[in-house]
Amino acid sequence: MNKIITITLFSAVLLSGCRLYRERIIYETPAASTPPAAQAAAAATEQPAPVVQTPPEVVERRFAEPQQAADPVQSAVEWAKKYEQVLLKNAEIQEKHNQLFIQNTQLASKLEQTQAELERTRKELDEANVFLQQMHTELNKWKSDVLGFRDEMRQAQAAQLEALSRILQVLGAEPVQPPTP
Repeated sequence: MNKIITITLFSAVLLSGCRLYRERIIYETPAASTPPAAQAAAAATEQPAPVVQTPPEVVERRFAEPQQAADPVQSAVEWAKKYEQVLLKNAEIQEKHNQLFIQNTQLASKLEQTQAELERTRKELDEANVFLQQMHTELNKWKSDVLGFRDEMRQAQAAQLEALSRILQVLGAEPVQPPTP
């Protein structure tokens, strides 16, 4: 019976082989036996195996001695300390979350006020631009009216002076010749 158990164990170890460690078996082919074109095609289709990098903390834990508490009381005390630390961290995080929430709501209301003020200012600016354009148009019209009627006003004044001089002549005034420059 011992022989059967020994043979069974030995055959189980033999049959499991590399699968026990999940190692990849890589068969190397000699470079001289394959033509260069086949080597180039194989190199083009062959991709390098991905490299898995483990963090250093995992490697340290793998080779460190496991820390075991001497008795369950010490273990319970350690867990209570850890729980208290986690509770304190949780309270700090909740307080910070509440502060950030209050600050966020304040900033949101301030943003709404600022946007409303911006809209009002834009509306006033648009109205001011329209008014300024109207005033510019009226100013240009007035300038053209004044400059256009200047000759007509001179002619009207010259006609008035001539009429006044005729009236004065009819009343008996002597004609006065304007001095020549």
